Amino acid sequence: MSDQLPFSLAIKKSNTDEWYTKPEDVELILPYLKRRPFKKILCPFDKEESNFVRILQMRGGYEVSYSHIETGTDFFDISDFSKYDAVVSNPPFSKREQIMRRLYENNIPFALVMNLNGLFDSKGRWEMFRKYGCELLIPLGRMHFYNEECRGNAPNFQSVYVCHGILDKQIVFAEREYGQMNILDFMEEGQ
Repeated sequence: MSDQLPFSLAIKKSNTDEWYTKPEDVELILPYLKRRPFKKILCPFDKEESNFVRILQMRGGYEVSYSHIETGTDFFDISDFSKYDAVVSNPPFSKREQIMRRLYENNIPFALVMNLNGLFDSKGRWEMFRKYGCELLIPLGRMHFYNEECRGNAPNFQSVYVCHGILDKQIVFAEREYGQMNILDFMEEGQ
């Protein structure tokens, strides 16, 4: 039996907003980014070893700039987004409304991993989505997150990519691919 806390308890007991996204969940956004003429992507909540940075560089071929508050760059101090084509990341959950507002106001395309629960509950977010629009990339199944305290249990909530200027439709349902096999094939084989 594992001595690891279930994710729902780990996130409640955690002293951090620092949760990392697994590679297969980063790869979900790649096909949609590749449909756009993006070359330079900013990952403003990431370090060099981030799955976002590594996958967007290696598999996407993008010029990726990254920054993180622990390395001395606060997202809210970034003054010029015009040198980037898009912002892609898993931002701190506690600041999601302020982050999206800043990106909308700077008119930069973005794809941000966010908890779907309560996304539309806030009057401020509701008005922001009504004014600017909202695109959702909804994966089949739950995304898994990890940090030094918790190594990848599934959360008890659905996470999605909240996007602006990335998707062709407002709502897109996406399947994860494992090698050449999509998740439905994987499940049918009983693995």
